[in-house]
Amino acid sequence: MWSNLLRGRSKTRRPSRRGMAAVELAFLLPLLVFACMAAVDFARVVYAMVSLQNCARNGALYEFYKAAGYQIPSGWTSLSTAIQADAGGLNVTLPAKVGNQANPYSPQSMTNNYVTVTAQAPFVLLTLGSNRLFPSIGGTLTLTQSVSMPMPPSTGPVP
Repeated sequence: MWSNLLRGRSKTRRPSRRGMAAVELAFLLPLLVFACMAAVDFARVVYAMVSLQNCARNGALYEFYKAAGYQIPSGWTSLSTAIQADAGGLNVTLPAKVGNQANPYSPQSMTNNYVTVTAQAPFVLLTLGSNRLFPSIGGTLTLTQSVSMPMPPSTGPVP
């Protein structure tokens, strides 16, 4: 009897725990996959927002260069082509109006002389689909970014 206790064995039998890890994994795997998808989608949205910010900045620079009489970078033949320069895989567009103002918005006063360009793009979130029995995010977002560019004092109000 003492030899069994010294070796760590007891005479009482505990219930078997075989397969417990497999059951726990089966319960947690959909949650883990969903959490990974959400993290990847969040990173994709942040990357798209940075790209969209660059596109809006290009549009504001185009308006700035045009109003100030500076040489416009090659390939930027219009405001639309300027915002598409850094679009990558995004379908970037210029909304015709932002709030109640036309896009690009330019106040017509010497005290507040800047131009604001707003760019937007639809963004499709990842989805696994319900036919695979995984939780799904899915859907489409409309991302919007605005950039204001101060004009040099010598140019006067933006036309």
